[in-house]
Amino acid sequence: MNKEPNLAVFCDFENLAIGARDARLQDFDIQLVLARLLDKGRILVKRAYSDWKRYAPYRRTMHEAGFELIEIPHVSYSGKNSADIYLVVDALDVCYTRHHIDTFVILSGDSDFSPLVRKLRENDKRVIGLGVKNASSDLLIESCDEFIVYDDLVRLRRRAEAE
Repeated sequence: MNKEPNLAVFCDFENLAIGARDARLQDFDIQLVLARLLDKGRILVKRAYSDWKRYAPYRRTMHEAGFELIEIPHVSYSGKNSADIYLVVDALDVCYTRHHIDTFVILSGDSDFSPLVRKLRENDKRVIGLGVKNASSDLLIESCDEFIVYDDLVRLRRRAEAE
């Protein structure tokens, strides 16, 4: 009997929202992403990291999609926000404490997540990345077991709507 994989999804929301905007893909659509991920297994953990005050219009959609929204106030001391470190710490915590999770999904194109991907794979976890094409690092893409390009999901939806 084949066991369906158990997924944990960690979303660097700002990276996706800005990437989708810059690529002129309209607003980022989490339902499009979740529909694709359901083909990969059962989603048991969903967390999204952002300064939700800056992305207030997305809060409701993300809540309705079942995401735990992790508030990361935007502080620009170093020019970066701290969402990356929170996401990494939470993903590693899930890796080490929830052994029934066998697939990790990183929704981001940020190369800063490459060491996380390597560590998850060292711990015998499958890692799927998903990001906007022009906002995704080759290093991250190559580190993942599989990488889904958000632009392709949008293109497939548009094609289906046109038929």
